[in-house]
Amino acid sequence: MTTKIHLACDGKGCPLAFTITPGQQHDCTQLQALLDSICVPRFGKERHRKRPDHLIADRGYSYPFCRRLLLKRGIPHTIPERKNQAERRSKKPSRPLSFILQ
Repeated sequence: MTTKIHLACDGKGCPLAFTITPGQQHDCTQLQALLDSICVPRFGKERHRKRPDHLIADRGYSYPFCRRLLLKRGIPHTIPERKNQAERRSKKPSRPLSFILQ
């Protein structure tokens, strides 16, 4: 048995939140829990920051569920496509992905 550590960090590499799961559990199932556990304290009486300015993730998070979750929360993201997504999109006549802003 193995384990995975799902980590959210800031632009300088400092950890903000993490979850630990069994190794066989898929990455995309932990995105919501990981985003919910982010809490960056602010100075003064302001509320803690819960939403990142931008999210960068690997292909393990390139699923419609993850993209909808980020869109719903208004979090811009950079997530590379999986190979089968690019193939599926190439069969449909539409705008190239490079013109779609998220």
